[in-house]
Amino acid sequence: METRRVRLLEAGHEDYLATIYRLREVYGQARLSDISKELGVKPSTAFKILSQLEEKNLVKRHMYREITLTEKGEDLARKIIRKHRIAEAFLAYILGVDVFDTHYYAHYLEHLPDELIERIYVITGSPVKCPHGNVIPPTETTERRESSKLVQYTRLSEATCGLYRVEKIAGELSTILPVLKKLQLKPGVVIEVVEQTPKYTTIRHEHVLKEVIKRVAYTIILEPI
Repeated sequence: METRRVRLLEAGHEDYLATIYRLREVYGQARLSDISKELGVKPSTAFKILSQLEEKNLVKRHMYREITLTEKGEDLARKIIRKHRIAEAFLAYILGVDVFDTHYYAHYLEHLPDELIERIYVITGSPVKCPHGNVIPPTETTERRESSKLVQYTRLSEATCGLYRVEKIAGELSTILPVLKKLQLKPGVVIEVVEQTPKYTTIRHEHVLKEVIKRVAYTIILEPI
């Protein structure tokens, strides 16, 4: 029955639930302004759709325009994110699509029936994470496989000078990925943090100095080397 509810929800409405989920992964909360920017719509449009989702008991609006998922909305959002990240993994690991392009193309695959998505998941090798390094939410019948390695991760925006490996791009936000594509910063890449200023983080990547604006650097999670 849960699977059927996901299919009956309009694709555009699914995007709102998934966006709230991703924004929370990055910032710990989702606000109306951030949701509208991420989806590329006017705040008034986002407000209208969120009102409809609230009527369906999928989201709840709070003071200061913070939006949270209800238990029902959380369940649906997790399933949508799972399908999307499985699609990303398939595109990257099986079809060889560039990591930065998988997020865009995965939107076309994530609306496939659950049965097909789960077959794609198996064909792809049952990955734990998507190509951006984010965890693929498990289903009730799949176990979450946690790494036993104890690592102290840090955000690029807060990292001290030194060498790091990019662990993940938190939330894989549509407003952030194009910037990272230009910088060629993706999981597995080794960088050196050179300097932190109020507006930028300066890094050295492949012998080239690059300035990363703080709002972008905040989404990049690093592992010290």
